[in-house]
Amino acid sequence: MSSQVIHGPLYLAKPDRVDRFGPFRYRFLIEGDSWMDMSGPADASLPHFLVDEFNRRGISALFINLASGGDTLRRIEHTIRGDLGWWLRQDRYDAVLFSAGGNDLIDAARDPDPGQGLLRDMAGQPLPADAMACVDAAALDTLVHGYLDPNFNTVHDALRASPQNALTPLFLNCYDTATARDAPAGPRIGPWLYEAYTKNGIDPTLWPELTEGLFTRLRKAIENWPTGRSGVHAVPTSGRLVPAKAGDRGRSGDWENEIHPSASGWRKLAPVWADRILATVRP
Repeated sequence: MSSQVIHGPLYLAKPDRVDRFGPFRYRFLIEGDSWMDMSGPADASLPHFLVDEFNRRGISALFINLASGGDTLRRIEHTIRGDLGWWLRQDRYDAVLFSAGGNDLIDAARDPDPGQGLLRDMAGQPLPADAMACVDAAALDTLVHGYLDPNFNTVHDALRASPQNALTPLFLNCYDTATARDAPAGPRIGPWLYEAYTKNGIDPTLWPELTEGLFTRLRKAIENWPTGRSGVHAVPTSGRLVPAKAGDRGRSGDWENEIHPSASGWRKLAPVWADRILATVRP
């Protein structure tokens, strides 16, 4: 017996690929973004390193992965009526592992025209003393309270309404702070923060403080989701990784590209996840 990870559609098509490694002590369902899917076109991600960590501990678990790189919380919320909702009706899981919110934050900064989204248009403006002055505070509040919080509510409520998984623990990814730099994940895949800051005319000397401020706000929002909700756990992943160097254009520190950890990063995060999961799920 050994732990395995497999994408949901492949498991449905060819269950024998993993069932021969069972029986499994635990069954986990994974939903989310690229932190649960892949760091780049040819890179593994957190679930693959969780498999290694569980095997290192001699614990067999099946990780069924529904995550898709680039997914936002709203797109994931929509799957409640489709893919995720279907899976929740099929079986009881020992836990659901969930990563969402990071893409929503980045899209709000990157996608709109300069000054029309999360960031103010700083082109030609004096250098502010506080990097967070580059952020439209009202837009950030709207993102958190009018968008992230309600969409997470939908995901959480759907899980609790599932007859087989009403008590299933839900574990949340709190990310870690990236470094804005020209380090895409592949051709026409990023960079994200670098593009957002450049487009909005933000001076590079402000980028580290600005990124720290934005990710801190995201982390606090996610850490607040367990409040008043039993069985919801924020995994303390922030501050675990060696930051990338701002000028590096490829792998640097514990980061594969601008916003995704490298193998060394995943190896640091996997035990944190495993510790929190195994301290909570049934023996």
